[in-house]
Amino acid sequence: MTRLLRPLVLLGLIPAASCTSSSSVQIRGVAPSDEATYLSAEFSCVVNGKVTNLPISRVNDEFCDCDDGRDEPGTAACSHLISAQFHCENDGFFPGKIHTSRIHDGICDCCDGSDEEIKGKSSCPNTCAVAANKHRKEAEQRLVVVKAGFDKRQATITREIAEYFNGAQEAETATQKELAGLKLLKDRVTVHKDREELKEKKYRMEAARQKQAEGHENGETSKQQFSDAKEKEAVEALEFEGLDSVRVADDDVPVNSEEDERASEVLNSRRETVKSLIELPDGTRVPLADYLRMNHNKQAPTKKRAPRTAEEMRREDFLGPLFNGDAEGRKRIGLYALRTIGIVISPVRVLIELILFSPRTLWSVLSTPEIAGSVIDKLPDFAYPSRSIWFRQLGGGSVYDGYSSVMWGARVVWDAPVYAYHYLFPKLDDELKLPVAESLRKVLREIDAGIAKLEKEQNDKREAAKMDYGPDRAYFALKDKCIEKRIEVCNAGLEL
Repeated sequence: MTRLLRPLVLLGLIPAASCTSSSSVQIRGVAPSDEATYLSAEFSCVVNGKVTNLPISRVNDEFCDCDDGRDEPGTAACSHLISAQFHCENDGFFPGKIHTSRIHDGICDCCDGSDEEIKGKSSCPNTCAVAANKHRKEAEQRLVVVKAGFDKRQATITREIAEYFNGAQEAETATQKELAGLKLLKDRVTVHKDREELKEKKYRMEAARQKQAEGHENGETSKQQFSDAKEKEAVEALEFEGLDSVRVADDDVPVNSEEDERASEVLNSRRETVKSLIELPDGTRVPLADYLRMNHNKQAPTKKRAPRTAEEMRREDFLGPLFNGDAEGRKRIGLYALRTIGIVISPVRVLIELILFSPRTLWSVLSTPEIAGSVIDKLPDFAYPSRSIWFRQLGGGSVYDGYSSVMWGARVVWDAPVYAYHYLFPKLDDELKLPVAESLRKVLREIDAGIAKLEKEQNDKREAAKMDYGPDRAYFALKDKCIEKRIEVCNAGLEL
């Protein structure tokens, strides 16, 4: 602001200053600050590379003596030298300097006309007052614009920038506190998520095992799997409460209620972080804070069976289904016995599979169209005897029934190792999800997003504090902003 006001102040002082200094100027074209050089009878300058004292009469004598043209400040004698300059006093306006080649060239260069002055008279009008008035108005207009910009700059510095940097430490502390709270909340939600995912995994295992058991009890082999429709129906028919309570029990994963209470308090100040609700097994949706306040160590109620009668105990316990049970119970005991036999003799199956591996591989290679596939396809198909009508009618159907029972038992024994493997390592259906576990996974993603956002803001503020934004950090107001200015240039009188 001081630099902007200085031209206006100088314009007011110019008339007085020029009046006091003009009377002392004795040499034409010499600035007042250089007059002392010409006040003595002689003055020195460099002539042909040597310092030489010249009489004062050699100044402005229309002959260039000095190498730098200092002896001809008021004539054009040294106009061939770049350093030769004429001082325009410009009474009433700012003084200036022009090259001596512009002296007496018929063009008014100085506003007071002193460059065209001959014997104290000049053909040029004095336009210094007009130039000063024009310059004053332009400076005043410029001052209005600059003052408005300066006020805006100061307002930005004292408000936006000061608030950002002066509160940096408080903001850092607050952010650290928020991050600690969110990380605590994340830890607690992770504990509950892991707990529910353990239930979910056990639920998937029970569903897969129950589906496998139903398939084998219905006479299906390991090679005849459920269709998609049947699998969907089997899964939908399962009831979570009806599964093995020992397998789904979660007493081995206790929950810290005090930590959950602290985590729920974090949500009071960060409600916008977690918007998803937790869906309970009964379909009820509750906020995360309410879910954390629940007593998760309490064993979920299970369906209690009515006391069994003595008759039911005889039918169900140990070998009861075999001797006292119905046909379904005897079939189940038979399945267990056959599978036990199959597991015991499983090394025999391994040996047979190894023996048949080479013939099967050779046959599959020969069956390819490139080798003998076309010939094999022309061979007649021999129907299995068990599929013929006469075999099914043999003995009134009793032979076929016995054959079917034997083949069913053989398949159960043969597939027992495969059944045991799938029972121990069942193929889990990832699409089968428990509502609580899925809700907690979604909530955890929201918490991770909130933590990432806070950490990014924290890093941005730290980087901003390290950067140099100029005096008073004024250029911080332009951070992350695009400033564009369009300039049109007219060249050689052509309009763009």
